[in-house]
Amino acid sequence: MLPYERQGVYNCDMQPLQNRTDSRVSCHRCARGLLTGVPSVMRFIRYQMRRHRQAELTVPQFRSLVFLSHNENASLSDIAEHLGLSLPATSRMVELLVRRGWMRRRARSSDRRCVSLSLTGRGKAVFRMAREATQVALSQRLKTLSAGELALVSGAMQVLSRAFAPENCHAEAVK
Repeated sequence: MLPYERQGVYNCDMQPLQNRTDSRVSCHRCARGLLTGVPSVMRFIRYQMRRHRQAELTVPQFRSLVFLSHNENASLSDIAEHLGLSLPATSRMVELLVRRGWMRRRARSSDRRCVSLSLTGRGKAVFRMAREATQVALSQRLKTLSAGELALVSGAMQVLSRAFAPENCHAEAVK
Protein backbone atom coordinates (compact mmCIF):
# COMPACT_ATOMS: atom_id res chain seq x y z
CA MET A 1 0.00 0.00 0.00
CA LEU A 2 1.33 3.43 -0.94
CA PRO A 3 1.52 6.24 1.68
CA TYR A 4 -1.33 8.28 0.24
CA GLU A 5 -3.54 5.15 0.13
CA ARG A 6 -3.04 4.59 3.88
CA GLN A 7 -4.06 8.15 4.61
CA GLY A 8 -7.33 7.65 2.69
CA VAL A 9 -6.64 10.72 0.57
CA TYR A 10 -7.26 8.94 -2.73
CA ASN A 11 -9.69 6.17 -3.50
CA CYS A 12 -9.33 6.05 -7.28
CA ASP A 13 -8.02 2.77 -8.70
CA MET A 14 -6.04 4.72 -11.30
CA GLN A 15 -4.08 6.76 -8.76
CA PRO A 16 -1.07 4.38 -8.67
CA LEU A 17 -0.73 4.82 -12.45
CA GLN A 18 -0.83 8.61 -12.11
CA ASN A 19 1.55 8.56 -9.15
CA ARG A 20 4.17 6.64 -11.12
CA THR A 21 3.99 8.75 -14.26
CA ASP A 22 7.51 9.77 -15.18
CA SER A 23 7.86 12.66 -17.63
CA ARG A 24 11.34 11.37 -18.56
CA VAL A 25 9.87 8.26 -20.21
CA SER A 26 9.99 8.86 -23.96
CA CYS A 27 7.88 7.17 -26.61
CA HIS A 28 11.06 5.39 -27.72
CA ARG A 29 11.73 4.00 -24.22
CA CYS A 30 8.10 2.95 -23.87
CA ALA A 31 8.20 1.21 -27.26
CA ARG A 32 11.37 -0.62 -26.21
CA GLY A 33 9.61 -1.75 -23.04
CA LEU A 34 6.64 -3.04 -25.03
CA LEU A 35 8.91 -4.92 -27.42
CA THR A 36 10.61 -6.53 -24.44
CA GLY A 37 7.56 -7.32 -22.31
CA VAL A 38 4.76 -8.15 -24.74
CA PRO A 39 6.42 -11.19 -26.38
CA SER A 40 6.79 -12.91 -22.99
CA VAL A 41 3.13 -12.32 -22.18
CA MET A 42 2.03 -13.49 -25.64
CA ARG A 43 4.14 -16.66 -25.36
CA PHE A 44 2.42 -17.47 -22.08
CA ILE A 45 -1.04 -16.80 -23.55
CA ARG A 46 -0.33 -18.85 -26.72
CA TYR A 47 1.04 -21.73 -24.64
CA GLN A 48 -2.04 -21.75 -22.41
CA MET A 49 -4.46 -21.48 -25.35
CA ARG A 50 -2.76 -24.40 -27.14
CA ARG A 51 -2.62 -26.39 -23.91
CA HIS A 52 -6.38 -26.13 -23.50
CA ARG A 53 -7.43 -26.77 -27.09
CA GLN A 54 -9.17 -29.97 -28.08
CA ALA A 55 -6.69 -32.74 -28.88
CA GLU A 56 -7.94 -33.33 -32.42
CA LEU A 57 -7.26 -29.71 -33.39
CA THR A 58 -3.84 -28.85 -34.78
CA VAL A 59 -2.31 -25.54 -33.70
CA PRO A 60 -3.01 -23.85 -37.10
CA GLN A 61 -6.62 -25.10 -36.96
CA PHE A 62 -7.01 -23.75 -33.45
CA ARG A 63 -5.43 -20.43 -34.46
CA SER A 64 -8.04 -20.24 -37.24
CA LEU A 65 -10.82 -20.60 -34.68
CA VAL A 66 -9.21 -17.92 -32.51
CA PHE A 67 -8.93 -15.61 -35.53
CA LEU A 68 -12.58 -16.12 -36.47
CA SER A 69 -13.69 -15.50 -32.90
CA HIS A 70 -12.36 -11.95 -33.33
CA ASN A 71 -13.04 -11.54 -37.08
CA GLU A 72 -16.54 -12.82 -37.84
CA ASN A 73 -17.18 -13.35 -41.58
CA ALA A 74 -13.50 -13.28 -42.51
CA SER A 75 -12.38 -14.46 -45.92
CA LEU A 76 -10.15 -17.39 -46.74
CA SER A 77 -7.42 -14.88 -47.67
CA ASP A 78 -7.74 -13.22 -44.24
CA ILE A 79 -7.13 -16.53 -42.47
CA ALA A 80 -4.28 -17.49 -44.83
CA GLU A 81 -2.56 -14.16 -44.18
CA HIS A 82 -3.03 -14.51 -40.42
CA LEU A 83 -1.54 -18.01 -40.39
CA GLY A 84 1.15 -17.38 -42.99
CA LEU A 85 -0.15 -20.25 -45.14
CA SER A 86 -0.83 -20.49 -48.86
CA LEU A 87 -4.42 -20.21 -50.07
CA PRO A 88 -4.55 -23.89 -51.16
CA ALA A 89 -3.26 -25.10 -47.76
CA THR A 90 -5.69 -22.82 -45.94
CA SER A 91 -8.55 -23.97 -48.16
CA ARG A 92 -7.86 -27.64 -47.32
CA MET A 93 -7.69 -26.85 -43.62
CA VAL A 94 -10.93 -24.82 -43.70
CA GLU A 95 -12.68 -27.62 -45.57
CA LEU A 96 -11.76 -30.04 -42.78
CA LEU A 97 -12.94 -27.61 -40.10
CA VAL A 98 -16.24 -27.16 -41.94
CA ARG A 99 -16.71 -30.95 -42.21
CA ARG A 100 -16.02 -31.34 -38.47
CA GLY A 101 -18.64 -28.72 -37.68
CA TRP A 102 -16.40 -26.04 -36.16
CA MET A 103 -16.60 -23.55 -38.99
CA ARG A 104 -19.30 -22.36 -41.42
CA ARG A 105 -18.64 -21.25 -44.98
CA ARG A 106 -21.08 -19.08 -46.96
CA ALA A 107 -20.87 -17.33 -50.29
CA ARG A 108 -20.93 -13.56 -49.88
CA SER A 109 -24.04 -11.92 -51.26
CA SER A 110 -22.00 -9.18 -52.93
CA ASP A 111 -19.64 -11.62 -54.72
CA ARG A 112 -20.44 -15.32 -54.87
CA ARG A 113 -16.79 -16.12 -55.70
CA CYS A 114 -15.80 -14.94 -52.21
CA VAL A 115 -16.67 -16.94 -49.14
CA SER A 116 -17.41 -15.69 -45.69
CA LEU A 117 -16.19 -17.84 -42.79
CA SER A 118 -17.57 -17.91 -39.26
CA LEU A 119 -17.57 -20.16 -36.23
CA THR A 120 -20.38 -22.56 -35.51
CA GLY A 121 -21.72 -22.97 -31.98
CA ARG A 122 -19.35 -25.91 -31.55
CA GLY A 123 -16.38 -23.85 -32.77
CA LYS A 124 -17.28 -21.02 -30.39
CA ALA A 125 -17.48 -23.50 -27.50
CA VAL A 126 -14.00 -24.88 -28.26
CA PHE A 127 -12.57 -21.36 -28.32
CA ARG A 128 -14.48 -20.25 -25.20
CA MET A 129 -13.24 -23.24 -23.18
CA ALA A 130 -9.60 -22.56 -24.08
CA ARG A 131 -10.00 -18.83 -23.43
CA GLU A 132 -11.54 -19.38 -19.99
CA ALA A 133 -8.79 -21.81 -18.98
CA THR A 134 -6.16 -19.33 -20.18
CA GLN A 135 -7.79 -16.54 -18.16
CA VAL A 136 -7.57 -18.72 -15.04
CA ALA A 137 -3.87 -19.37 -15.73
CA LEU A 138 -3.25 -15.63 -16.22
CA SER A 139 -5.07 -14.88 -12.96
CA GLN A 140 -2.84 -17.37 -11.14
CA ARG A 141 0.27 -15.73 -12.55
CA LEU A 142 -0.98 -12.23 -11.66
CA LYS A 143 -1.58 -13.23 -8.02
CA THR A 144 2.11 -12.55 -7.42
CA LEU A 145 1.57 -8.82 -8.06
CA SER A 146 0.66 -6.26 -5.42
CA ALA A 147 -2.65 -4.37 -5.57
CA GLY A 148 -0.80 -1.31 -6.88
CA GLU A 149 0.91 -3.34 -9.60
CA LEU A 150 -2.40 -4.92 -10.61
CA ALA A 151 -3.96 -1.45 -10.89
CA LEU A 152 -0.96 -0.29 -12.94
CA VAL A 153 -1.21 -3.25 -15.35
CA SER A 154 -4.99 -2.88 -15.63
CA GLY A 155 -4.70 0.83 -16.39
CA ALA A 156 -1.93 0.23 -18.90
CA MET A 157 -4.06 -2.36 -20.71
CA GLN A 158 -6.92 0.15 -20.99
CA VAL A 159 -4.54 2.75 -22.41
CA LEU A 160 -2.99 0.26 -24.86
CA SER A 161 -6.40 -1.01 -25.96
CA ARG A 162 -7.38 2.54 -26.80
CA ALA A 163 -4.06 3.34 -28.53
CA PHE A 164 -4.20 0.18 -30.64
CA ALA A 165 -7.93 0.13 -31.34
CA PRO A 166 -8.70 -0.98 -34.91
CA GLU A 167 -9.66 2.54 -35.97
CA ASN A 168 -6.26 3.85 -34.82
CA CYS A 169 -4.33 1.02 -36.47
CA HIS A 170 -6.23 1.47 -39.72
CA ALA A 171 -5.37 5.18 -39.76
CA GLU A 172 -1.65 4.30 -39.43
CA ALA A 173 -1.85 1.79 -42.28
CA VAL A 174 -3.36 4.41 -44.60
CA LYS A 175 -0.62 7.01 -43.95
